Amino acid sequence: MKKAAIKDKTHIKQLLYADCVLGIKGDRYRAFGGFQLWWYDKERGVCDCCESHWSDPRKKLTHYSLDKAAKILWRHSNSLYMRTKHLSDDKKLETLEHLEDVE
Repeated sequence: MKKAAIKDKTHIKQLLYADCVLGIKGDRYRAFGGFQLWWYDKERGVCDCCESHWSDPRKKLTHYSLDKAAKILWRHSNSLYMRTKHLSDDKKLETLEHLEDVE
C-alpha cells in the first residue's frame, strides 16, 4: 500500500472505476494489515468495502453506490492509501466476492 494523492471525490471515483483498490488505514481494522479495503465491482455496479474489526475477526463485505463510497473515502482522504495490486490481480478479493455469491 502506498499513500494516495487524492484531488477530489471525482478522482476517487476514477481510481475505483479503473480497478484500483483503496484502503483506509486505521488501528481498529484487523484484516489486510490494518486497512479497510474498497474497490468497485463493475459486474454489480457497486463499491465493495471489506473490513474486519478487532472485536469481530470475520471479514464482511458492505456495498455502497459509487457516489456514497467517494464521499466516505473523501472524508478519510488523509488516511487513504492505494494498493499496488489492481483488483484484477488480487485473487483474495475476488474470492471474497464469490463467497458472498454462494451464501
